[in-house]
Amino acid sequence: MKKMTYYACPVCGGLTFCTGAAEVSCCGRKLAPLEPRKAREEEKLTVEGVENDWYVTGDHPMRKEDYVSFVAFATGDRLQVVKQYPEWDLQTRIPGRNHGMLLWYSQKQGLLYQLI
Repeated sequence: MKKMTYYACPVCGGLTFCTGAAEVSCCGRKLAPLEPRKAREEEKLTVEGVENDWYVTGDHPMRKEDYVSFVAFATGDRLQVVKQYPEWDLQTRIPGRNHGMLLWYSQKQGLLYQLI
């Protein structure tokens, strides 16, 4: 699951995830796969262990013109995706696993990841 391909529609905000090769289109446009980029230190999300979960927060402004659309946690066999919305705080709980890849997407920053 760590090698999935991610797509996001810039028109409607739709999300698509693929485990193999695919041609994806939405709103009449062919979508290019998002290229994950390792987050710089100042871009990383805060991850804390709370009970048996990862509590994920961030200081992204979450304005309508640029917000984190989703937060995902990928391990070798699972992908947990949590949709986010503009004007809401960037915070979510994800079931805790030993390690994996935390990914998030905004139109301005693109698809970012950090290893946990």
